[in-house]
Amino acid sequence: MKRKILWTPLFQMLLFCGFFLLLAAASLYASDPTILEKSLVKAAVRCHIEKHMPWPKGAVRMFFPSDLKEMVLPSRNFKLEVKENKNDEYIGHKLYRVNVRHKDHDYKQIFVPVRIEVFMEVALSAKLLRKGETVSAQDIALSEKWFSRLPKDLIDDPQTVIGRRMLRSVNAQTPLTSSMIGDPVMFKKGKIVKIVCIHDTLNISTLGVAEEEGIFGTTVKVRNISSNKVIHGRVIGDSIVKVDI
Repeated sequence: MKRKILWTPLFQMLLFCGFFLLLAAASLYASDPTILEKSLVKAAVRCHIEKHMPWPKGAVRMFFPSDLKEMVLPSRNFKLEVKENKNDEYIGHKLYRVNVRHKDHDYKQIFVPVRIEVFMEVALSAKLLRKGETVSAQDIALSEKWFSRLPKDLIDDPQTVIGRRMLRSVNAQTPLTSSMIGDPVMFKKGKIVKIVCIHDTLNISTLGVAEEEGIFGTTVKVRNISSNKVIHGRVIGDSIVKVDI
């Protein structure tokens, strides 16, 4: 026969006391002061940046100050909230505000400085490029660099540069931007231009008058001096317009 458990008042009291002691121990453990380590703060800021930044995850590196301080919290019942910076570009020197919430209440704020660098492939000047010089393929080099500040209108496609003219001089290994380069004006309206027609072995040239300003690579109207007819051609050089058959 199975023995019946006798729930005596003494046994019940011991069971209740044991359960109460377990709860008290768990509560005491949770309420013990704890240290908010620097690594947790850094991880929270890093996670926030990686979540919101426009860059690929592997193309970013972050530097935190070595003097970031730890703090003592009343218990382990806390969480960290990183506040969004308005119009954040996620590059360069930034300051992030971290709210420390304890038991669902704001406990303290930490301001964390961080330097964000982005790895990008850009077009550089392969040599000294002088103002007014027309850029060729040999004048450009592609390079991968870390940037803590991105110049405006940074150029990453060399094809957008070739054949254009430098608006100012730049030293070798300078990242190229669209503000440095312009479309060269090959001739002004009313100027005499050379009209060429090249097709297979056929090579014909004549003179014309520009009906509009000629910018390299664009199509313009020119008046043939011999026939007095207005034709369209593409600007391919200084005072040179190419007509296609």
